[in-house]
Amino acid sequence: MQVFSNEKLIKRNALLSKALSTLGLLVLLSGLAASFLRPEWYALPFYTLITGFLLSNVGMLLANRYVREPRPHLVLSSAIKGVDDRHRLYHYRMPAQHTLVTPSGVYALTAKFQGGSVAWDEKRKRFRHRGVSLFRRLFGQESLGRPLIEAGAEAQRLAKFLEKQFGEDAPPVFPLLVFTSPKVEFGSMKNTPIPVLKAKRLNPYLRKRPRGQTLTDEQIAALEAGWKG
Repeated sequence: MQVFSNEKLIKRNALLSKALSTLGLLVLLSGLAASFLRPEWYALPFYTLITGFLLSNVGMLLANRYVREPRPHLVLSSAIKGVDDRHRLYHYRMPAQHTLVTPSGVYALTAKFQGGSVAWDEKRKRFRHRGVSLFRRLFGQESLGRPLIEAGAEAQRLAKFLEKQFGEDAPPVFPLLVFTSPKVEFGSMKNTPIPVLKAKRLNPYLRKRPRGQTLTDEQIAALEAGWKG
């Protein structure tokens, strides 16, 4: 297996997440101080609350991707160790955050860090997520969100990018939803619209896949030609 990570972007966004979180906290504290020291500035705490909350949430979003352990790109890299060099994993190098090129095809991996219990509700056509407190959902960004839409968008962006580069010779892109937390538990996953895996099951899944249309060596070389760092 070959792994290509955009280390500059990872380090930059890790620093940015810490800076935004700290700045958000300072803005919140300044609004609190102003409410006591300058009560005539009655509108200021309202604006600092909104600004501080937004800054902190953006910082937390970045932290969940680039700082919080286990970091998604490291878990995914570790999960597919042992496969041969025909498998190439790209972190933050293409329009999909995690792109996997294999003999069976091209995959856009959407990593979800959430723990708790996750199951597919066939009647409502959505995931049920339990075992996470309301506080962690609201302030720890541990709500599952809409992973099917997210995974579909990742695959679509990558597919459009490859079509722009290679036209009709571009291979199809398959979405994969991968949960990276070792604490996540799955309920029923029958009939999910796309494959849903725990990270530890990614390697066996790939080994069972039949050969399919994928990027050629020439196409891979063209994509990698301009990358540095």
